[in-house]
Amino acid sequence: MIDLIIKNGKIIDGTGEPPYTSDIAVDNGKIIQIGDSSSLNSKKTYDVTGKIVTPGFIDIHTHSDFPLFVDGSAQSGIRQGLTTAVIGNCGLGPAPAPNKELTKQITIGVKDEWGIDFNWNSFEEYLNALISKGQSLNIAALIPHSTIRLAVMGFEAREPTSKELEMMKSLVDHAMSAGAIGLSTGLEYSPGLHAKEDEIIALTKIVSKYGGIYASHIRQRGDLFEKAVEEALNIAKVAGVQAQLSHLAPRPYAPKDSFDNILQLIYKFIDNYGPVGIDTFPDPWGPAYLLDLAPTWIREGTEEDVLKRLSDPSFLMEETKDYFENPTNFLLKIGGFETFFLTHSNSHANLIGKSIENIAYDWSTSPIEAIFKLAYDDGKDFGNVLIRHIFATQEDLDKLIKQPICSIESDGASTSKEGLLKDLVMNRSSFGYAPRFIKEYALDRKIISLEEAIRKLTSLPAKSAKLHSRGTLKPQMAADIVILDISKLKDNTTDNNPQEYPSGIDLVTVNGKIVFENNIHLGTLSGELIKL
Repeated sequence: MIDLIIKNGKIIDGTGEPPYTSDIAVDNGKIIQIGDSSSLNSKKTYDVTGKIVTPGFIDIHTHSDFPLFVDGSAQSGIRQGLTTAVIGNCGLGPAPAPNKELTKQITIGVKDEWGIDFNWNSFEEYLNALISKGQSLNIAALIPHSTIRLAVMGFEAREPTSKELEMMKSLVDHAMSAGAIGLSTGLEYSPGLHAKEDEIIALTKIVSKYGGIYASHIRQRGDLFEKAVEEALNIAKVAGVQAQLSHLAPRPYAPKDSFDNILQLIYKFIDNYGPVGIDTFPDPWGPAYLLDLAPTWIREGTEEDVLKRLSDPSFLMEETKDYFENPTNFLLKIGGFETFFLTHSNSHANLIGKSIENIAYDWSTSPIEAIFKLAYDDGKDFGNVLIRHIFATQEDLDKLIKQPICSIESDGASTSKEGLLKDLVMNRSSFGYAPRFIKEYALDRKIISLEEAIRKLTSLPAKSAKLHSRGTLKPQMAADIVILDISKLKDNTTDNNPQEYPSGIDLVTVNGKIVFENNIHLGTLSGELIKL
């Protein structure tokens, strides 16, 4: 007797091919047969006539590194059909962490009041601790470059010495041997932004020995968009790795022709050197840290150093006057303070959804002073105050999503409406990126076909992240399966209410175990660590 049969489903298998109606038989965590199941006996059988059956969705760009450690049920992910999350993106993450206080400053979702034992030093220790907690979804981990740099150099804005570079290379090697699938960079964020190309190439060559990938939030998507893409592709070429370029839509102020130019550049690279992946979340609005609006020197040093600076607004206003009057910061070049909206603050949760400009008006102060006050009032959590901002124009986002090499990601975190994570809000994509993408881009606006939409959520990110046993409904593949009621599929989040679970997800299995059915998360912890 086998574990599970799913009968009479309209199968969209993740390859982009047309759907067909058939049965799927599952046993020991794998799909063992697709076809007539009448001769088989199973412990559970679901007749899903009229429903769509797809592979589990793979989020190639998440920031769930610490949230999953806090709550492995991954409610917001599982409830929208997510079965695999790639963590460690944008060069940010909780390990390695020889200096925990510094590491917490660049780790999304860390709160002292949770009382979590931050008891790991190495990347391997973190992975072991994470998996031993139990997870409802599968995890694949990138080693974050900023965290590596922080472990060796802190926030220092300089090139590493030869000794420091060797230490960083050793940390990357250790992480890859422990199960990382590649290296990620976040070259718009401190301390990663201080790294030059040679440093990243040296680290990525270590990744190449293991057959891993290089995933990059590139250095710039504005006036230097083309140069930033050229840098990322050159790193991949010299190091001999497959590149994944994160949320690649151009900033609204990017030169008009730059997007077409970089797409030509990428496809030419593919023709000459090999695969390149790109990804985006399906929303013109994106997340950022509040202090990404401010000069990077404000965050240098210990937590006490930063809080001391933030406690002296008159000093900060004087020292940052030129910076704000003549902005080169990528966020400040997007728009005025009326375009930045608070999405996460421990001390000012009542202000979530308001713009920085409106908060400043309510406080009878300047927007710049409001930024510093919001950060200071959160104490040691100053680094985790979050905002949302205009990410891209809808026109550019549509163009990006149409690209056959573009996967769809959340840039969010697997969180929850309940428990310790209930106040963790990155963006609305955390709760509804997949249903929103399918409904808006395939069903309503018909930018792409439904089969292509599913491919961009399944086999394409699996291929880009080298997750060879995931992403398609085929015999011998892992039984990560989602049942959709397409007529009810809906992302229920809004900008002012980003924490609502979606509709239209009927069933989710992870490695053949039922995790979600009848709108109930069963508490199943069947997720695995996926290695190369």
